Amino acid sequence: MSAVDLAILIAYIGAVVTIGFWVKRRASKGLESYFLGGRELPWWMIAMSGSSSYFDITGTMWIVSMFVAYGFNGFWIQWMWGFLIAAFYLAYMGKWIRRSGVITGSEWMVYRFGPTRSGDTARLAYTTFAVLTLTTFIGYTAVGMGKFGGQFLPIREWVPILADWTPRNIDRLCAVLIISLTGAYVVVGGFTGLTIVDFVQTIVLTTGAAMIAVLGFATFDEQPVAAALAKLAEGTNRIVQVNPVQWYSLLPPWQIENQADQYALFGAVVIAFLMKGLLLGLSGPEQLYDFQKFLATRNTREASLAGMLWGICHTVRFPMAMAITIIGLVAVAGSTETGFDAEKVLPYVIAHKLPPVLKGLALAALIAAFMATFGAMVNGSASYLIRDIYQRYVNPSASTRHYVRASYLASILMILIGIAISLVSSSIATMITWILGFLGSAVLVPNVLRWYWWRISGYGFAAGMWTGMVFSLIQTFLDEPIAGYMGWGRSVPVYYVIPVLASVSAAACIIVTLLTRPPDMNTLAHFYRTTKPAGRWGPVVEYIRRTNPEFRKEPFLPDIAALVVGLFWLGAMYVGPSYLVAHQWLPAGICALMVAVGSVVLAASWYRRLESGEPRPASPKAIP
Repeated sequence: MSAVDLAILIAYIGAVVTIGFWVKRRASKGLESYFLGGRELPWWMIAMSGSSSYFDITGTMWIVSMFVAYGFNGFWIQWMWGFLIAAFYLAYMGKWIRRSGVITGSEWMVYRFGPTRSGDTARLAYTTFAVLTLTTFIGYTAVGMGKFGGQFLPIREWVPILADWTPRNIDRLCAVLIISLTGAYVVVGGFTGLTIVDFVQTIVLTTGAAMIAVLGFATFDEQPVAAALAKLAEGTNRIVQVNPVQWYSLLPPWQIENQADQYALFGAVVIAFLMKGLLLGLSGPEQLYDFQKFLATRNTREASLAGMLWGICHTVRFPMAMAITIIGLVAVAGSTETGFDAEKVLPYVIAHKLPPVLKGLALAALIAAFMATFGAMVNGSASYLIRDIYQRYVNPSASTRHYVRASYLASILMILIGIAISLVSSSIATMITWILGFLGSAVLVPNVLRWYWWRISGYGFAAGMWTGMVFSLIQTFLDEPIAGYMGWGRSVPVYYVIPVLASVSAAACIIVTLLTRPPDMNTLAHFYRTTKPAGRWGPVVEYIRRTNPEFRKEPFLPDIAALVVGLFWLGAMYVGPSYLVAHQWLPAGICALMVAVGSVVLAASWYRRLESGEPRPASPKAIP
């Protein structure tokens, strides 16, 4: 790394840490200020913050590795994490979340199931899931950060005594250094500092990503790319898993060329991930810290607008990833290294194929992506630990200043645990598949039913969540033995694991729900009147109409129409620029037409129906 690139990177990191300390005094006003910015931040800033929190460096390295292996069919694999979930946010989920007026997703459980033992059990189950998920996510980002930082930080030159360290140990040290520094602004700044920094990061990130996409477009040459695809699709260490002829196609094959690959039965994998992604959208934010973003908006209109901009701002990630993929294919094919780790294509391209200054800007943009995601995870996990465990069960009568200080300690604890996880893990794909594919699938059904079925009880929700978490943990220990016994290689195919985990969790949720009482009807009526959800709520509607005969349900069909249009609109917005980078003019033009038509339809229907804004609910102090 040149001195100019290093100076750009240091200046940027120093600036964001300074912002964190600058807003420390404001964040110290109280928990709502620390975790939600006092609900005074503009929707567009929150949306940009939320979008950048999805644009993590580790996930981008994984996306590039999927594009390398499967070409444009790698977009189908993105359904594992619900990459089009912003369409659900803009259509209806953003406003449903905001109407509660609570501070955390766990408090929402009491709002939904009532301040009873059943509601408290649901809240504890959700908190357990939140802490487990966010903790493993922090470790996952640290693994990617180690692989990324190891390519750039001259650790051996700075500390000659470490000259004999293995690359893996150097990667671990880089992760510890970068995470520790990033944690400084996260701990002291709270949500306000996090959101302001994320706003700045989104600008830097978008600029850097656009520059890389333009570079990929300008340097694309079909013949060298075709030769690279042919070379990297050969041998036992191949990193291109599909037939090179199919690499530009978006039509998924039922089977791919390399039968030894983890996704060999590609059609079944796509079905499993597609169903998982759609259910994730229906269940609302499952990544937990994004739930917090919508709670921080001023009203329901701004929550819906934030959902729209959230998706738009995320567009640049995919053409940037495709540009890095194309440049990386040619670069790796021309190198003498064998057995190249596809997860390192992104840092390899940045380190060896970008000119000075652009390399520094690209590094700043990608470090911005890491800091945004890492900060959101730490802040979100700390909010659950303090608000839903410490304040509720350990020290319910402490002062506001005490809770804010405890939040600092909780954030530090999450950072340390994340570092520990990164020291024992090495594969991004393995971690993301377990967190999003397996653990995420194991809790899908309870999270869906909480919105659309009046009968689900707090005990039923908790049973489904805990059963899913336990079985997903068991799966990590039994996966390899079962796969070996069945002759599936080293792991059980995802199209078996995902349905099994979801079914077991669903069975526990429904059985326990039917064996226990439903939530109190007054609680359900309050939830339905304020949230205005869709689904099977007939008995609740009848109960409300006994005292209010004029009550009318909010129509859901327009929201569904906006959702369908939004899915195609957003999908075309992500795929089209990637095709443009690869000089695939026809599919890029079709996507551009879909975006234009979708924009007109959404403007004439969804945008005109947005509520003018509802009064800001009072802080939920009644929920301890």
